[in-house]
Amino acid sequence: MQSSSQSCGIDLGEAELCQTDISDKVQQEFQSAEFGDERLTDRLMQVGNRLGRAPAESIPNACEDWASTKATYRFCDNERVDPDEILSAHKREQHSRVCDSEELLVVSDTTELVFPRHPSKEGLGDIGNSGMDLEGVKVHSTIGVDPQTHHMTGVIDQQSLIEDQQANTKHDANGKDEPIELRSEQKKWIRGDRQASDWLAEDIRPIFIHDRGADAFAFYHEVTGDLDAGFVVRASQNRCIQTPSGTDARLINWSEDLPEQGRTSIEIKQGNGRKARKATLAVKAGSCELLPPKNDTTHTDPVEVNVVRIDELGHQDDPIQWVLLTTESVAGFSDSLSVVESYRARWIIEDWHKVLKTGCRIEERQLETWERMEVLLSVYSVIAWKVLELRKLARGDIRRSPEALLSETERSILETKFPELTDSGAQAYAIAVAKVGGYLDRNSDPPPGWETMWKGLKKVQTWAEGYELHS
Repeated sequence: MQSSSQSCGIDLGEAELCQTDISDKVQQEFQSAEFGDERLTDRLMQVGNRLGRAPAESIPNACEDWASTKATYRFCDNERVDPDEILSAHKREQHSRVCDSEELLVVSDTTELVFPRHPSKEGLGDIGNSGMDLEGVKVHSTIGVDPQTHHMTGVIDQQSLIEDQQANTKHDANGKDEPIELRSEQKKWIRGDRQASDWLAEDIRPIFIHDRGADAFAFYHEVTGDLDAGFVVRASQNRCIQTPSGTDARLINWSEDLPEQGRTSIEIKQGNGRKARKATLAVKAGSCELLPPKNDTTHTDPVEVNVVRIDELGHQDDPIQWVLLTTESVAGFSDSLSVVESYRARWIIEDWHKVLKTGCRIEERQLETWERMEVLLSVYSVIAWKVLELRKLARGDIRRSPEALLSETERSILETKFPELTDSGAQAYAIAVAKVGGYLDRNSDPPPGWETMWKGLKKVQTWAEGYELHS
């Protein structure tokens, strides 16, 4: 039996280890932004530095003085500052993290942002249903994930989707440019994927990783026909197929009888009322053709796909059952396991969403309009990527030298406070930072969260600044 694990390791070169301060790394992501005024690029780096050092704090608390706070608000309100350009600068830096890869996992998902502390914000849309009147914005983001390490490389695309249910219209806010009307919210998947495909170098093949929301025949047809790419998508529909023997069938039903290739196990994290557990899975695989829907006159040819079916064994309460459609090989058990691991990389975007909401508290920001909020969202989206990386470091999910987290002065201060740290690895230093932030580190305690990590890091940085000023 082969088993899978959610943990992964990353070996970094000397260049990455020279990045000794995380807030500086956030600044670096913004250094190539072009607003037609170098002062605005400088201001963006200052805003990224201040908000990045205290992502859970309010803007006034993070900026620490009224002049910096006012400058941050003015930056978000400046007509020249386009959130798309902020993310474009981040994407230019991201190129260096993916340029040596042959493939990149491109993961997309949608989250809803509501603003309970500022519900009168202008420019929001309807995200409620017939039984609940709720205003907010649906943000559909696309991120890069290294296929070998499952390390998030950064944010590739972001669409702010605003709906007027009464008028039955949807549009992409589209930064400071004219809004883009959308015929269907379903288009968000292929729009994000096209952005990723156009951004990547020609010799890097994207593999699109999506959950059930992307299960649409038009998506499979477009990816296989127009893009030199692969996909792994979890099926939601028991759609019509043609089997290798030439008979018609239904996908979900047919996949039950596929031959079992082997069994594996994965760790299921606690969440949404679910207890953490180790799940044993039966892995089945096969191939079929997806038939075009009868009501779709634009597509007439079937799409050939491979299928991996996962069934959890021995668990009666809401067991795992996935039917994964893919372009990737399923010829052997190891091939199918690779498909499953690629799909599991989708959970990284869920963790990033949690950091954006809980670690960076994006829904508590009280700017008056969505146009200003979209600028702030682009900044915090990059900060959330770095916060997620820091948490992974503290939990031992990635391997790095302590120099990747802390400056020499900061390490010295921690070694004075915690003498046992000397010559330890980065995880031990990260745990020490968390303890400064209030983490108790008892045997029964879960790993430290991002808020505790950043509270501790801010204290350590303040101590180091004071030491350096008086030395």
